[in-house]
Amino acid sequence: MNGLIDYAIAHGVNYFDTSPAYVQGFSEKSTGIALSRYPRDKYFIATKLSNFSPDTWSREASLKMYHKSFADLQVDYIDYMLLHGIGMGGMEAMKGRYLDNGILDFLVSERAAGRIRNLGFSYHGDIEVFDYLLSRHDEIKWDFVQIQLNYVDWKHAKEVNSRNTDAEYLYGELVKRNIPAIIMEPLLGGRLSNVPNHIVSRLKQRRPEDSVASWAFRFAGSPEHVLTVLSGMTYMEHLQDNLRTYSPLVPLADEDKEFLEETAQLMLKYPTCLLYTS
Repeated sequence: MNGLIDYAIAHGVNYFDTSPAYVQGFSEKSTGIALSRYPRDKYFIATKLSNFSPDTWSREASLKMYHKSFADLQVDYIDYMLLHGIGMGGMEAMKGRYLDNGILDFLVSERAAGRIRNLGFSYHGDIEVFDYLLSRHDEIKWDFVQIQLNYVDWKHAKEVNSRNTDAEYLYGELVKRNIPAIIMEPLLGGRLSNVPNHIVSRLKQRRPEDSVASWAFRFAGSPEHVLTVLSGMTYMEHLQDNLRTYSPLVPLADEDKEFLEETAQLMLKYPTCLLYTS
């Protein structure tokens, strides 16, 4: 992990996303070890209050998780703190995890105290929860929101997974409120880098030197209100390809967007390549 982080920082990457729930609970600790070798002002850490299990919904358990993040990450402030995966479990889970126990109010107060620099949430699932939290924007003043966005989910999210919402709507609601978007799932769980051969040929014919994945990353990075795009990079070649795509980013032209919408429609004719499996 140190090698990837060292290479990333040397080439301009400064945003590192983690969670108490990742890597069987060891992601924050390993991220903290790797990043603590650098000056604190050289990187931004994003982590989450991942209190999914009902036995972590109590105020005491949620606070314990929150404070453990600081210890594991070896920091005294969090740059980007997220309510993790709101919408999963609907409004009942939202109330149990963040409202009834006062945790949302606590996080707002932690931002006021400077221990959280930016407060937001990541969204999957029930659109009612997304709309509810945005309805409170004037009160809470969300600094950012993390959404799933890629060239298939832009208009066809429910065709891939009936529980999802089109990214065009999610992004549009953020733009209305001038809330920056952080993008997750730019490759749709890796599926947009592992496409059928006729799709590979189609993409390569248009930009022969570019990787298949680079099309998805350019799509995710092109909208004006996107703050950053997340990528799970296990291998050095993935990191290097992403750096090539974003150094510098060549935003999509309107004809490129039309081309990718046609590509998405072609892929949806072969649903096994986009099958939701979890």
